[in-house]
Amino acid sequence: MFAQLSSPAAPEFLSSSFFSLNQALALYEAGELDAARRLCRQIIEQQPANADALNLMGVLACQKKDYDEAKRLLKQAIALERRAAEFYNNLGNAYLGDKDLAPAERCYRKALKLRPDYADALINLGVLFAEKNMPKESEKLYRRALKLEPERADAHNSLGLVLAALNRAEEAVAEYEEALRLKPDFLEARVNLVSAAKALRDVQKVRDVGFKVLEDDPKNVPMLLALGDVYVGKDKYDEASVFYRQALTVAPDTWGAHFGLANTLHQQGRSAEARTYYREALRLAPESMMARLGSCIGQIPLLHRSTNELVQTREKYRKELEALCRDLGPEALADPAMRENAAKMVGSRQPFFLAYQGENDRELQTMYGDLVSRVMAAYLPKYAKRPAMPPVRPGEPLRVGILSGYYYYHSNWKMPIKGWVEHLDREKFQLYGYYTGTREDAQTEAARQCFHRFREKVPTDREWCDTIRRDNLHILLVPEVGMDPMTVRLAAQRLAPVQCTSWGHPDTSGLPTVDYYLSSDLMEPEDGQDNYREKLMRLPNLSIHYEPVEVERVDATRATFGLRDDLPLYICTQSLFKYLPQYDEVFPRIAREAGPCQFTFLNFSRSPTLGKRFLHRLDAAFAKFDLRVGDYVKLLPHLDPPYYRALNRMADVFLDSIGWSGCNSTMEALGCDLPVVTMPGHLMRGRHTHAILKMIGMDETEGRDLDEYVSLAVRMVKDPAWRSEVSGKIARTKHLAYRDMECIKGRGGLEEFLQQAVADFPPTPVPR
Repeated sequence: MFAQLSSPAAPEFLSSSFFSLNQALALYEAGELDAARRLCRQIIEQQPANADALNLMGVLACQKKDYDEAKRLLKQAIALERRAAEFYNNLGNAYLGDKDLAPAERCYRKALKLRPDYADALINLGVLFAEKNMPKESEKLYRRALKLEPERADAHNSLGLVLAALNRAEEAVAEYEEALRLKPDFLEARVNLVSAAKALRDVQKVRDVGFKVLEDDPKNVPMLLALGDVYVGKDKYDEASVFYRQALTVAPDTWGAHFGLANTLHQQGRSAEARTYYREALRLAPESMMARLGSCIGQIPLLHRSTNELVQTREKYRKELEALCRDLGPEALADPAMRENAAKMVGSRQPFFLAYQGENDRELQTMYGDLVSRVMAAYLPKYAKRPAMPPVRPGEPLRVGILSGYYYYHSNWKMPIKGWVEHLDREKFQLYGYYTGTREDAQTEAARQCFHRFREKVPTDREWCDTIRRDNLHILLVPEVGMDPMTVRLAAQRLAPVQCTSWGHPDTSGLPTVDYYLSSDLMEPEDGQDNYREKLMRLPNLSIHYEPVEVERVDATRATFGLRDDLPLYICTQSLFKYLPQYDEVFPRIAREAGPCQFTFLNFSRSPTLGKRFLHRLDAAFAKFDLRVGDYVKLLPHLDPPYYRALNRMADVFLDSIGWSGCNSTMEALGCDLPVVTMPGHLMRGRHTHAILKMIGMDETEGRDLDEYVSLAVRMVKDPAWRSEVSGKIARTKHLAYRDMECIKGRGGLEEFLQQAVADFPPTPVPR
């Protein structure tokens, strides 16, 4: 059954010598149905055996959905004229409207037997096969009809629906566009075009067509939801909220609008509001697993008000996740409807912000990983079993796939992926790139040039699975699992004999389908394996080949940012949700000991209100030291790269976030010779800066605890000579953190790991 079906083709009539019947037909075609009905009754009263009038009355009854009356009248017409293909076609429409498919099919076939070139009957039979969920048969019938009448907009639209059902979205788009060329005001075709463009993730087309639909039909709820989804995909949550709220104004019980708005609010850090809409979505659609997962993950706020809230929300998440796992066991997934329902859930929301709580997530992520892999195995069982390792022939390179949604100017591309794919030995490794995202820039084209084969714009997970399996890989590397929706759906399958992830999202994936976690030897603590379900592989040094990014230089001063020239400047430019409440005291402690100074933070680009709540939390921390947050803290908006670089150049100290430290931001600070104060944590994601500083031989700005962290930060501004000495050392040694080849080609490097992982197949499971 398809989401939308074209109406049965318009009826045709045998010629009539009666002027009054022609009048009735003209009224029908003009939409004056009641007038046409009255005139037909008069004709039948005078001429009970008028087959054409009975036929028209039957069609009019169909229009009113009085299918029993329609069938009675049309059967009378056929009894009088058994060779009228049009009468059988219209009787088929009456049966089809009544969902009585077997007699409808007999009627259409009888019409086609009488008139083999009858396009209407072909189209209607195509509609019937669509109802029977037989899209391939439908497609053949629509194409036959279009050979006879290529200008039929309705047939192009119907063919588009069938192609969309067959996951041939690009072909569907072409049919909808042809329907609109033939009939520019064809609203249904516009709606269907948006749906297909959305499947192709053609954001521009969804926007262009969606807005056009809303011009004609401003209360079109599917369009409002589609446009909301588009803006979510572009991280424009304020705009997305407008469309979801508008949909709720039109149709308050639309669960998709409640769900979309809940997701949007949660991404903006408005967790309490989000939970209200999740509850309403669940009330309207209690069977929806997407809403269940959304409600579960929605327990984890972006910004914690206190350490108590952190503990409480983590426990709430655990309980909801456990309930979801119980309800989606093997027995539940044996039901086809539940499998489809659960499969839609995977990737719709992900526990991304769990990692920002600063805890070991292995247990919770394993629970989550088991859930999503179980669902995907039930949904696509063909890909649940590990494929055999392809033969490794002498002289032939290993086939290595790299799956990512971030082949553009993004930290995932800049940090792990770019250096690896540019420097792996092509005589040893043949690289296959799989791009599940849609954003493009100069880096996207650079990425395309790095691979033997680069796959992109594949519309469905099923087609992605087929595509990757056909490449017969030895190893599939997924540099991050936890952010891109399609990536987790694919990583939860078995698409290559060996599958690995890395620290594009520095937390265990929890997936039983991922064998290895590629990390940095310098970043990992001694007990690092305890934090991963995957087998931990410690690549040398930072594990990445980092290339400093050239950024346009802009003329900017402190005044450009509303900052003072006469006060020391600490910059704290991590995402606000990296700053945990238990460490808020470091800022007023530094201020108390350093004297007048200024701290800059960057507001959350998705929602400025998060910054207000963060300042409210800091206000309480400063008040404990009898200080006013407004005298010290400046919250800046999101900065484009040239201005972000300018801020680093004019700052005195970069204060690393504690618990989840900087990596890309630390590299950029060092690029400006800016001293960095850090305190390594107990997890890899809290030790990025520690590893970078160790790489360049600098440990003098690293505190072992909060007291040392504060002391170092204070000394940086009170001892300008020492600060200058540190800055000079960074200038001389920072190159040691750049362009590292040992992590790729050295002993224990990426190349050696890839070869050894194939040789050691199958991998040894990590003890639980």
